[in-house]
Amino acid sequence: MKNNGKQIFHANGKLLLTAEYLVLKGAKALALSLNKGQKLTVHNQESGLSWKAFNPEGLWFEANFDDDLNLMNDNQSSEALRLRDILNQVCKINNSTRDLLKGKSITTELEFNNNWGWGSSSTLIALLSKWLKTDPYLLLKHTFGGSGYDIACALNNQAIIYQTIKNQTTVEKVDFDPEFKEHIFFIYSGQKQNSNQEVKRFTKDSTVSDLVIEEINEITDLMTSTQSLSEFGRLMHKHEDIISHFVQFKPLNIEHFSDFKGYTKSLGAWGGDFFMAVTECNEEYLRNYFQQKGLKTIFSYKQIVLNTKS
Repeated sequence: MKNNGKQIFHANGKLLLTAEYLVLKGAKALALSLNKGQKLTVHNQESGLSWKAFNPEGLWFEANFDDDLNLMNDNQSSEALRLRDILNQVCKINNSTRDLLKGKSITTELEFNNNWGWGSSSTLIALLSKWLKTDPYLLLKHTFGGSGYDIACALNNQAIIYQTIKNQTTVEKVDFDPEFKEHIFFIYSGQKQNSNQEVKRFTKDSTVSDLVIEEINEITDLMTSTQSLSEFGRLMHKHEDIISHFVQFKPLNIEHFSDFKGYTKSLGAWGGDFFMAVTECNEEYLRNYFQQKGLKTIFSYKQIVLNTKS
């Protein structure tokens, strides 16, 4: 989008509700696009490329490049070096984009805490693909890696079913709108998990049978369609039991929240970021329960999920 000579792009954050880890092995994944994401604004300048990245706390990092994408000496932070590598990958995919980077001043604005695992990396890849007209999945492959579901969330404004089988990816938009959505909450564990390392570890060490993939696919389909809170909760715990076998962690409802009046499920890389909690009790009960355990960052479904019906 152009606005008074500026180019402005936006990409959505994400949460993966099902098939964490196993989406890498071809399982169907239910994923939600969030109403918080990242914005990229492009201005013209005389030469070089300047970049300022902001998060909700203020300036996150900045980087200044010459016309050949060499970093200036005073901008050698790990974030700036990573950005340089990503931009060079864009140019390797399509060398004509190098000229598009010259004489530009870029501002990015992350709309959520970058420790939350909502997609600070995937939204950046999606934004670059929009601006520089680059295949986002190819760019992801050559930078952060992963299944690509987060890219699909970044580029879609509703829930999706995501699946990759033999390098063939399907993204199906779905009307995920459970009647009990006011009973769904997302809670930050307080631990930041390195998704890249988890992806590499799981891909290297885990062999998954077709039967397990079929089980996860069935759970994904049922969780997408059910209008029963108790059925949804039962599926959450069944899913936890399956994944616990591969990651060697006990399910949340056994390890940490056995006295919770409801259901809990890990999301994304286990042991970090957000998890989901569903209860028939009221919101006050849920918030009091988790706050007493030191978990104070709690969002309702309606607060953060994009395109939620009232």
